[in-house]
Amino acid sequence: MVEANQLLLDLRGAPSLTRDDLVVSAANLNAASLIDNWPHWPSPWAILIGAKGYGKSHLAEIWYEAAQAHRVNSSELSDVDLDEAQKGRPILIDGLSEGNFDETRTFHLMNAVRNAQQTMLITAENNPALWRLETADLRSRFKAATTVEIGEPDDALLRAVLAKLFADRQINVGPDIVEYLATRIDRSLGSANHVVNLLDREALMSKARITKPLIARVLETIDSE
Repeated sequence: MVEANQLLLDLRGAPSLTRDDLVVSAANLNAASLIDNWPHWPSPWAILIGAKGYGKSHLAEIWYEAAQAHRVNSSELSDVDLDEAQKGRPILIDGLSEGNFDETRTFHLMNAVRNAQQTMLITAENNPALWRLETADLRSRFKAATTVEIGEPDDALLRAVLAKLFADRQINVGPDIVEYLATRIDRSLGSANHVVNLLDREALMSKARITKPLIARVLETIDSE
């Protein structure tokens, strides 16, 4: 049987990925503007670049919902129906990685999107135009895409995200707790979400407030993993 505490944690731990939940700072301002300015992009293709944990998936999810897009996994590119792509539905390819996708199919898919006067959003950890590709024409498509890079979360973004994560879980903490935590975790939004989830779990299970000693104990368990 699932314990009540565990069920509560599962429900509270799921992050919300709406536009209202997006915290914007200098680190992701250009990326947020790209998503907000859809469909008025200078190119039918846009590429969102950023390291893991920088917030690409959140931005991609916002666009996916706004555009009512069709989501394509990079591993499934060879199975995409090009006729369907030409019917005029935006396409999201979230998490494209070098050497792990069908180049020819991607090239034809990008052409189908352009021919349908539609749009495509690709997310990747680094710029696909710089990858070692066997298909030269695909590189030219990547170079022609509107490309925006998300920077490392700055202090303002990390602290604002931490404060929002606590508030979303109805956890009342002061600025000193946010500051203490922000200076002790990896500088990524994924890390912030993971740590707040662990703190929420520990506070619920021990029926304790989130304090600096509790944070130190939780961070110790992460370091020892």
